[in-house]
Amino acid sequence: MRREPKPDWRDVPATLRTKIAAIIGEPVVAGETVWGGFGPTAAFALTTASGARHFCKGTHPGNTKEGHAAVIRESQNLEHFPELGRFGPAYRGHVDGDGWHLVVLAFAPRAADVPPWTPQRARQAIGHIAGFHAATPVRAADVLRDRSASDLLAQAQNWHSLREADARARFSALFADPAAAAAWLDAHLGRFAALKEHASALGGPTGWMHMDIRSDNLIFADDGALLVDWPVLSYGPQLLDIAFFLPSLEGEGGPACGEGLRAYEQAAGAAFAPDDVAAAAAIVAGFFAARAGEPEIPGLPRLRWVQKMQLFPALAWLSDCLGIAPPPVPRPYQP
Repeated sequence: MRREPKPDWRDVPATLRTKIAAIIGEPVVAGETVWGGFGPTAAFALTTASGARHFCKGTHPGNTKEGHAAVIRESQNLEHFPELGRFGPAYRGHVDGDGWHLVVLAFAPRAADVPPWTPQRARQAIGHIAGFHAATPVRAADVLRDRSASDLLAQAQNWHSLREADARARFSALFADPAAAAAWLDAHLGRFAALKEHASALGGPTGWMHMDIRSDNLIFADDGALLVDWPVLSYGPQLLDIAFFLPSLEGEGGPACGEGLRAYEQAAGAAFAPDDVAAAAAIVAGFFAARAGEPEIPGLPRLRWVQKMQLFPALAWLSDCLGIAPPPVPRPYQP
């Protein structure tokens, strides 16, 4: 399996390492690179002179432009919302300089690796997401007013992008029978695109949303699940947040999307209208349909793989919501 390029702790400028030690309150004697996620972000497990552990992550001169911007947004979100420490590792501070911006967080040791998913772990994760949604601070709507999930998705690639011939061809090439996939897309594209336009009118609870929940952004610690990575913290219909998580859950061997949504409804005390669920499934499936066949991005060798992993369960879920035949069998893929 290919890995994203990540810097070593020794690559961090000495002045920044000194500032990080000041935030922690004692010298750092070791920094181990932490692998995970799908980007080249710097990530270190730090050990201090007393044996205490902390986590440090951030951007660096070798990161992508998008990765750099994401770290800055995450740092701002953690500063604006200390309440996020209830649902993920607590924020300690940040340092920057020489093209680096590093965030210091509490260290959360993993008690279990996921995947493989078990029914218990799936329920635990879904319950944690429901609890996070329910704890939306009143000020979140104002602080996140420029991070409306509906507005962001309205501007993003989706089903409307597949009206272009090259994008349609890239989508069809993801299947073992591209001609059959193209015919399936032609038969339903208009309906999918119309459903996608329903994003701003989705019913159900509104509040803050993580918008990038996958197993690599969840830690199963001894005292429960934790969410990590907050660069796309947004505000909007929370159905979208859980809807973006469910295809990755199914793609990694967890429950099917529909079953996962029912578990979320039970945990959150919510009941979503079938039309809203179909629209959410269309938005999620279209998001990945417009991306999974695109060329690989330098520095992100597994991104297209994880998008495929989410696309095919999302397409099956959307087909089930609409009562239509699913698309043809996908072409085999691997990281």
